[in-house]
Amino acid sequence: MKLVRYRTPDGITTGLLDGEEITALEGLSVVELLILSPADRAARVDAARGATVPLADAELTAPVEQPGKFLALGFNFADHAGEQPDMSNQTVVDLYETVRLTRAAYPSPKLPTIFNKQTSSICGPFDPVLMPEDSELLDYEGELVIVIGAHGRRLSPGQALSIVGGYTVTNDISVRDWQWDTPTTWPGKSFDTHGPIGPCVVTADALDLSDLAIRTWVNGELRQDSSTAAMVLDVATIVSTISQICSLQPGDLIATGTPGGIGTPTANWLKVGDVMRVEVEGIGVIENTVVAEDALGPSLPEGEWSLSRS
Repeated sequence: MKLVRYRTPDGITTGLLDGEEITALEGLSVVELLILSPADRAARVDAARGATVPLADAELTAPVEQPGKFLALGFNFADHAGEQPDMSNQTVVDLYETVRLTRAAYPSPKLPTIFNKQTSSICGPFDPVLMPEDSELLDYEGELVIVIGAHGRRLSPGQALSIVGGYTVTNDISVRDWQWDTPTTWPGKSFDTHGPIGPCVVTADALDLSDLAIRTWVNGELRQDSSTAAMVLDVATIVSTISQICSLQPGDLIATGTPGGIGTPTANWLKVGDVMRVEVEGIGVIENTVVAEDALGPSLPEGEWSLSRS
């Protein structure tokens, strides 16, 4: 089952995506549906079916509204962790030296690299992405995202999948100088609009994660081409590990890491006008255009997060 949120003249509505059509699900939210068992979910969907609109006529928004957490993993693909920097570019060399020193300080970590993106970074699957006024080191990271569908704490790997409600796609937009100016990394991961998600949430019962393609294009050029089969830690391990630290709640998001092919090693930074396209097989595509920070004015589209700028 593919669940979406889309904007109509009456506001934002939850819908069921089926091919090229969306059926409105009156009075329901995506997270409410993820909490249910597959049988109960199907029954609720059937009872709530409303008008149908063509997908081409719908304005999709972020499928999960205001999650409690937006967590993410770093270095969960070996080819990304091993990317070699262009030693002729001093900015790249300096960034990678910071990464090296940070990782060297923790030679035998008990935990994978976990950080958070502030939830105010979330935007829709086709919304514009802001180029910061104070950095040119903007980068992309195509990723699979886990959407939590039930409360869970201190779960074993064998229990962890029971609280996964579904999956979506993100582009973990990263401002590299802000990211590596602090060992927590979150400032460079959390700029407004730097967490597009969508286009839908595919329920966990409808997706086999064993070998799904993950691809990213910039201006039509394929930059990342990998698979969920190449993830260092699988979904069960990721969810179990994080649940040892904090309770996971319905609607929480966990980005599972990006494969090799990011722009940083070669200083191939994003520019205003660049179009980023991220696809996870079985879920769909998000596509976002980089715009100058002033282009969106003082706020994001109505119904989404607001920007607050001095």
